[in-house]
Amino acid sequence: MEKWIRTIAKLRWVVLAAWLAAALLSLFALPNLQTILKHSEQRFLPDSADSVQATQLLQNIDPGNRSLSGAVLVFSRDEGLRESDNDWLNATLHEIDNRKAELGITSVVSSLTQPELAERLLSQDGTTRLVLVNLPAADFEDVTQATLGRLKNMLASAPEGANALLTGSAPLSQDFQKSAENGLRRTEMLTIGLVLAILLMLFRSPVAPLLPLVTIGISFAVSEGLLGALTQWGIPISHFTESFLIAVLFGAGTDYCILLIQRYREELQSESGGKINRVDALVRTMTSVGGTILYAASTVFAAFLLLGAAEFGLYRSAVGVSLGVLITVAAAWTLTPSLLLIFGKAAFWPARRKPAARSKPLWDKLAAISMKKAALVLIVSVVCLAPLALLFQGKRTFDDLSEIDPKLESVIGFRQVEKAFSAGEVFPVTIAVTAKQSMRTTSGLAALEQVSAELAALPYVREVRSAVRPLGRKPEQLTVSGQLKGPNVGELIRALEGEQQILMAALREIAIHSTPLSQGMLGILSSARQLQEGFSQLLQSQFDSWKRLEIANPAQQEGSKLSAGEQALNYYIAPDGRTAKFELLLKPHPYSDEAMDAIPELASFVLNSMDRTWLEQPQAFVTGVTAKYKELSGISWRDFARTGCLVLAGIAAVLALLLRSFVKPLCLLLSLGLNYLITMGVLEFIFVRVLGYAGLSWTVSFFVFIITVALGVDYGIFLMARFKEEAQRSPRAEAMAVALSTTGGIIRSAAAIMAGTFGALAFSGLDTLVQIGVGALIGLLLYATLFMGLIVPSMIHLFGRSGSKR
Repeated sequence: MEKWIRTIAKLRWVVLAAWLAAALLSLFALPNLQTILKHSEQRFLPDSADSVQATQLLQNIDPGNRSLSGAVLVFSRDEGLRESDNDWLNATLHEIDNRKAELGITSVVSSLTQPELAERLLSQDGTTRLVLVNLPAADFEDVTQATLGRLKNMLASAPEGANALLTGSAPLSQDFQKSAENGLRRTEMLTIGLVLAILLMLFRSPVAPLLPLVTIGISFAVSEGLLGALTQWGIPISHFTESFLIAVLFGAGTDYCILLIQRYREELQSESGGKINRVDALVRTMTSVGGTILYAASTVFAAFLLLGAAEFGLYRSAVGVSLGVLITVAAAWTLTPSLLLIFGKAAFWPARRKPAARSKPLWDKLAAISMKKAALVLIVSVVCLAPLALLFQGKRTFDDLSEIDPKLESVIGFRQVEKAFSAGEVFPVTIAVTAKQSMRTTSGLAALEQVSAELAALPYVREVRSAVRPLGRKPEQLTVSGQLKGPNVGELIRALEGEQQILMAALREIAIHSTPLSQGMLGILSSARQLQEGFSQLLQSQFDSWKRLEIANPAQQEGSKLSAGEQALNYYIAPDGRTAKFELLLKPHPYSDEAMDAIPELASFVLNSMDRTWLEQPQAFVTGVTAKYKELSGISWRDFARTGCLVLAGIAAVLALLLRSFVKPLCLLLSLGLNYLITMGVLEFIFVRVLGYAGLSWTVSFFVFIITVALGVDYGIFLMARFKEEAQRSPRAEAMAVALSTTGGIIRSAAAIMAGTFGALAFSGLDTLVQIGVGALIGLLLYATLFMGLIVPSMIHLFGRSGSKR
């Protein structure tokens, strides 16, 4: 260590210049992380997920579709649309259709382009009309933003009292991104201001706070640039990545710098007489706390690195923070010592040099209580705090729209659609099905109708739309009656009669060779005969009706009826007929537990229904917002269990190396676990029971766990490292008292900074980050005070001697 520091002392200006050059290189030569985030597609589900496979299958239905995103034009008037309103909208739609290439639009779906969908695009109360706009670029692309801007300019001339708003995938994504960026900027400014204020109070000097700020600022710049470059090799990122990078680096990184600078000042003040040798003081400082910084950073590094093992992409996107931690530690070991040597005593100006005062009344009192009455302190603390943990019921919400400012146009438009058409209309459940045979045949349509009818009978399904029910009910042209009005009805009848004979023969064969089931199969045969007789009568009556219609006006029947049916087939069935889709409107809200609980049943229900048709090798995959969040819920909980265990194991390994004990790391891990449960109980109580939220955002519990455990353990390391040092020369009780007195102030300041940096997320404007910020604030402050002051010292005093190798 001494050789290292003396080398740094000789090269301190070179070290400073090298870090400054690295920061400039990162800022101007490496990819910008924010730009990459702006243009990257956020995919968090694995390719094996049902909803992902369903989405891929749905592309088969319209292989020529060049749209990568879309928007919904919501045109409404509270008291009902007027004729003049409709005239204005129709004229605007004609203009948009004529200028599609200029505006950057792939296609427009409206009551003008597809009259057969007019009923679906107009609300029942007559207040709202919808227009679907397909766009050729992804949601976050600049060209998409430009197209939306041009459309908004055209819609600005809407009649007075009417609202013409854009919502849907692209507008909501764009507004979410803007909200995230604005929140990030607020978080950055608040974080820097808060850290500076705490450092000024801690050091009582305008110079000393600059040292950690310069160290962390340069570390952040370098980390952000390198992370941007690594995205080209597949490292996952999200909007959470940068938020966490700021919070962890300015929180944990500043803590490491505080520990180093405070110990350096303590060593300078311990010199007696003569000229103070800053290099020798720094050597003693790094010898004492350099290893502690490494161990503390190792737990944070390991925790975020192990997130790379998560299946869920959003959790994996935090793995980049581990790179930032690595760079920050390198800066704390090289840049901060160089700055201390460059500034010398001036770093603490104008504070006067005085003998070190070890005594800290509050922490001395806490140490005395926890040592003299350790068992009582531990029992009382657990009994008083445990009920708070029971407040945590695990209530979660998946409503991502709450993340966006409700005053934004896209959210207002969405809420209007939700109000006029129901939430299920906005977020339908889509079931993609495949079969070996084509479903574009009359038999295939009959099978789809059977599945549609059985789905519609489910108690939680409001409406089913499919190739045979494009409007949620069987239109005339796609019922048996409608099909009989086609030119090939004779061929249809013969085909159906042949298929019925085959079915009858197959059922009879099964009945003969399945003795235990023979009676049941005979019942099926009897029912099948009744069905055949009834169906034949229906076919005959419809055939007679078709004859009369054909004589009356065959040309009109062909043009007006079958065109809508053909469009429905193209919308719901792939050109080769082997892929089809059903759209379900559920009665429960798409984000509700009832809706998500129905998703697993739907896939198996459709498969069983298709098995009862003539279709072979059927497959069914469910997608849509409800289905995706159901999968995300399962994946996130599984990842929480698996990744949480890995994180705890990694932290336990680091603690075992530091403390050379089995029991002491276990005590710290138990205290961290209890602290997490208490934090989540208080957090859920505040947001759910007090503020009236439906639940905590669904990712909050995981990220609060990572923060309170991976970062909270640092305070335990600070305390236990000093305790280990003091225990070499003092009895255990006195060693703990000294450790608490000397590190108590540092822990308090470090926790204030860490909690403050994450607490700044509460001003981000995004519910998830707000809840994570408040949770981190509660958990870190609670652990740094009650746990570090009373519970952990009591546990170490009672159990710490066991399992120690010392």
